[in-house]
Amino acid sequence: MQSSTLLRAFSIAAAAALGVASGATAQAPKSVPLGRPDATFAEPLSSPSGFRALDADRVLVSDNLEGAVALWDFRAGTATPIGRQGGGPGEYGMPGPLFAGGGDTTYMLDMGNRRLLVITPAGGIASATIALNHPSQIPVIPRAVDRQGRVYFDLAGIQMAQLNEMAKTGRAPLLRWDLKTGRTDTVAYVAFPPAAPVGPGEVRMSIGGREPFEARDQWAVLPDGRVGVARATPYRAEWQGAAAPVVGPAVEYQPVRIGTAEKNAWADQATRGIQVIVENGQRRTQRAPRPDINRQQWPETMPPFASPPNPVVASPAGELWVLRTGPANADTRVYDVFDGQGRLARRVTLEGERFVLGFGPGVVFVARRDDDDLVWVERYRIPA
Repeated sequence: MQSSTLLRAFSIAAAAALGVASGATAQAPKSVPLGRPDATFAEPLSSPSGFRALDADRVLVSDNLEGAVALWDFRAGTATPIGRQGGGPGEYGMPGPLFAGGGDTTYMLDMGNRRLLVITPAGGIASATIALNHPSQIPVIPRAVDRQGRVYFDLAGIQMAQLNEMAKTGRAPLLRWDLKTGRTDTVAYVAFPPAAPVGPGEVRMSIGGREPFEARDQWAVLPDGRVGVARATPYRAEWQGAAAPVVGPAVEYQPVRIGTAEKNAWADQATRGIQVIVENGQRRTQRAPRPDINRQQWPETMPPFASPPNPVVASPAGELWVLRTGPANADTRVYDVFDGQGRLARRVTLEGERFVLGFGPGVVFVARRDDDDLVWVERYRIPA
């Protein structure tokens, strides 16, 4: 699809994508603790950038600070390296997110070389790569791949002259790109804070927002292509991309006020991001510098759900897990779990500084950050 045609498609009304609301405001659901892990992998991660469970024991992990990809086996306790850094066959520039393809095939975003690599079920990197050269010339940052190999991304974090009207309205398409046919279609629209226009030839890209605690929609994709969307205003869950889209009821919540402790917690989280530095043609990564909280634009309260990493995760059971915001001194983290009808089915609580990485058959894998800022991967049985 050519650029002009693609941009015209963005202006199509979203009525078909929105579906029909399924009822009034939902009642408070039951709250269940995640409990204790049944296993913790023996090696930590420095800065996990990707995770994919092959089954209940074997998982693929990528670490963009260490520049490494590995196959972990919880049962055997083994960690098998995959590939190495570079730009040639079987190599990657900067290991990024891992996406589930058909069967045990996995796609990895090679952020250093702007391509998708294919990790085989045997744990190797296939020689064939997928260049992320969209016909519209718009930069593509994949957020998911379904089992048909279709790539999902949205334009909410991209600023360029031909998208200025979209930036002003704060409404961007969530796109599905079929690599086999080259066709791109709009699955849904996502809301984000409007942005100032940019000049010709200027491109700005952001992942997770430009300002602290922005209220912006988040989403995740199931293997069959259904897209779970968490709406920030009003707070609710939707399922798009199927024959009959579903919009769940609005969920009431008490906004958390932002004080000095919350600002410092946000700044601490920002230092866990990765900064890429290129010197004399050589690329290296390092922790991002800590932002000055006095130079940020702060809202009075937080939106209902958190920013990355992994604010919204889709489970194989067809549920959408949404990480809620909370005060800086909270002892637990809370996930709202929405069912296939967009209803808030239950809340799952996690002790300490933990967040969900992904799911295997009957299990959920969770990242726990320790006092040394290392990340340990734990496995839990999914509570009913």
